[in-house]
Amino acid sequence: MENASKALIIAGAILISILLISIGIILINSGKDVTSTGTAGMNSQKIQTFNSQFTAYEGTRKGSEITGLYNTVKSSNATDSQHQVKITGITSATGLTATANYTVTVTYASADSSTAGSETEKGYISTINVAKKSS
Repeated sequence: MENASKALIIAGAILISILLISIGIILINSGKDVTSTGTAGMNSQKIQTFNSQFTAYEGTRKGSEITGLYNTVKSSNATDSQHQVKITGITSATGLTATANYTVTVTYASADSSTAGSETEKGYISTINVAKKSS
């Protein structure tokens, strides 16, 4: 009789141990979900912050503003080698007419986009097109 009661106690202890291990695994997995959600939110903010320095120039702008855009792109490319922005339609800030109107459009990188030989992550601005608006 004494052996049977000890066996039941041992079996109960094993079941409780398995239950505690299962609860621990469930808690760890739910913690991973929270962490990955938080990381995705941070990445979204990072992309938004990066893009905002260029989207401010989107639309119709004067030549003097395009000079600022060109300098912003140059500065960004010099400091952030991971996210290179290509500017098309102009080759330099010189030669722009300060009072002329220009149309600025941006292109966002898709998942497999690359600019200047380096990968640009999805969501980041990869190309800015500047076209002189006809009068």
